[in-house]
Amino acid sequence: MLLIIFLYFPVGLISLIFFLIYWKLVRPQKYYYDTFRNQNIPCEPFVPLIGQIPEIRCASENDATMDYRLKLIEKHGHVFVTGFGPSIKLNVNEPDMLADIFGRSHAQDYGKPNLTEKFFQPLIGAHNLLISQGEEHERARKMLNPAFHFVKLQGMVSIMIEQTRKAIDELLISKTNEKSIVDLQVELNALTLNIITSSAFGQSFDSITDAKRNLCQTFIELSEAIIYRTLRGVNLIPIVSQLPFWYKNMVENNSKKLANFVDQIIADRRSDRSKSLSSNEDILDLLLSAVDTQGKSFTNEEIKDQALTF
Repeated sequence: MLLIIFLYFPVGLISLIFFLIYWKLVRPQKYYYDTFRNQNIPCEPFVPLIGQIPEIRCASENDATMDYRLKLIEKHGHVFVTGFGPSIKLNVNEPDMLADIFGRSHAQDYGKPNLTEKFFQPLIGAHNLLISQGEEHERARKMLNPAFHFVKLQGMVSIMIEQTRKAIDELLISKTNEKSIVDLQVELNALTLNIITSSAFGQSFDSITDAKRNLCQTFIELSEAIIYRTLRGVNLIPIVSQLPFWYKNMVENNSKKLANFVDQIIADRRSDRSKSLSSNEDILDLLLSAVDTQGKSFTNEEIKDQALTF
């Protein structure tokens, strides 16, 4: 009797696991796929649990992501369905439909994909314009609208021009002497970081080049680790995503570094150790002073996440 139990228990357990995978992952995926297909929406072939991840990953590794997307549009038109892991994605590239999706009048009818939060949260947290939805998003949008007034943005143009000029001069001088290959991704990331920190947060890296390079490297490593995990489906399965493999430690450590950097910028402004470099208030000033219709300010977590988003 015990022998029979020992023999049948593994079989039963494996059968249960397969059933749960089918019921929780494959069945919903196939349901949405068939629903779109019945509406005559063009679809890529249905592949349970995987979808088109192998093709997407191959295109990404060969720096041909845009070519892959263009081929899908040429094949199916501007509206089509693809699979991404256990999820079904409706791809929309038609201008009028995009206007309806992104317009305020129908914002309540469209939710942001779960993958958006899984992909961006290690980079920018959860309480920001990019990830938040519903009332939280609407409240933040209204509180941040003044930051994008034409007059305030115009005051940042001179900072952007100056930082770009300095970056070009440094690049020409250093590369003329070294005669080495220029990694444009690194250089453009460094320039973007300098422009954002200077114009939005009053923080310049002119005198601390190593800190700028280290922060850029942290961001690049974190981005590449997230992309690696996403294109292999690691982030799509909750249990698997928590395992200490596939650059999990790198994601956590570099996320903390970015968060600590922004926390320091906020602390410096609160204690008057930094100030806006533009002629008007910068984005950090607004984040610290903004209040909603109830007179409530952003929480410390919201300020950090909004700052990371910028």
